[in-house]
Amino acid sequence: MDLAFRMLSRRSRSEAEIAAALKLRGASPTLVRRVLGRLRGLGYVDDRKLAAECAERWKERGFGSLRIQDQLRKLEVEERIAESVRPDAREERELARRILARAFDPADLAQRRGQARAARFLAARGFAAEVIDSLFDVWD
Repeated sequence: MDLAFRMLSRRSRSEAEIAAALKLRGASPTLVRRVLGRLRGLGYVDDRKLAAECAERWKERGFGSLRIQDQLRKLEVEERIAESVRPDAREERELARRILARAFDPADLAQRRGQARAARFLAARGFAAEVIDSLFDVWD
């Protein structure tokens, strides 16, 4: 239990992260279940809340749904929970527009070369190809 509290004192953790650390230190599966149950009961561990907070923070930092999903996988959050906090297409498109407005000059975005640069920029930040394509009128 002490290890779990020390881990949680630094940042929020997923159940899987805590379970892995406990198992690494030689805790039995029964002890791991009891510790996680107790932490859940106290409200210290909640994967849904962790995923929602992380997704919101990463959206504020300008990351797209693919990057958010990847980061949640690294935190070992269950796939169904990660999917539930994924931004919808409209929200992600709006986020991408705001990022482009901040990072690129409108004159650059009017040219094919600038659009290609912007598309690579958004792809690197984890935006889906469908979202990127929807932002530009023509991709001849």
